[in-house]
Amino acid sequence: MKTISAFILLIYWSIIIFAPVMSKDIKFSRAKTNNIKIVEQKPRS
Repeated sequence: MKTISAFILLIYWSIIIFAPVMSKDIKFSRAKTNNIKIVEQKPRS
């Protein structure tokens, strides 16, 4: 039982530590995609 609770605590603290880092990465990737111009595809004739 102690090993299971220790494992859950490890997962909990890793989420707590890495959540702000992941949210920053997501924000940066969104900003990059917004700056890229979308090229329209020409319709095939």
